Amino acid sequence: MIKVIFGDFAVRRSVLLALMLASLLSAGGCTWWDKNVTQKVKSITNRQITVSTDPPGADVFVGDVYQGKSPLTLKYKVGVKDMIDGFIVVVHKKGYSPVRREVSIQMDSVFLRLIRKKRRN
Repeated sequence: MIKVIFGDFAVRRSVLLALMLASLLSAGGCTWWDKNVTQKVKSITNRQITVSTDPPGADVFVGDVYQGKSPLTLKYKVGVKDMIDGFIVVVHKKGYSPVRREVSIQMDSVFLRLIRKKRRN
C-alpha cells in the first residue's frame, strides 16, 4: 500500500513538472528565448573577416579553397568545427614565401606580411 502512494506521487510530480515546463515554453517563454538566446546565436553564425597582406595582391586561401586577391573581406557562416578549431588562412604571391595562419572566429581582421624569397645566383 505504501509503494502505491509513493508511486502515485512520483507520477503526479512528473506530470506537474511537465505542465510547468510547457507553460514556461509557451508564447512568453519563447519570446524570451528568441530575444536573449537566438539573437546572440545569429550574430555568431554570420561573421566576416578582412584579410590584408603586405604587399597587396596575394592569393588568399581558406581551408585550401581559393577566395580571391588581398585585401579581401570574406563573409562566412560559422560551423561547430570553426568554433572549436578556428580555420586556416594561407596566402601566396609569386616571389614571396607563402604564409599560413590559424584564425579564430573572434578575429574580424588578419594582416599577413609576406617575406621576399632570395634570388639564386
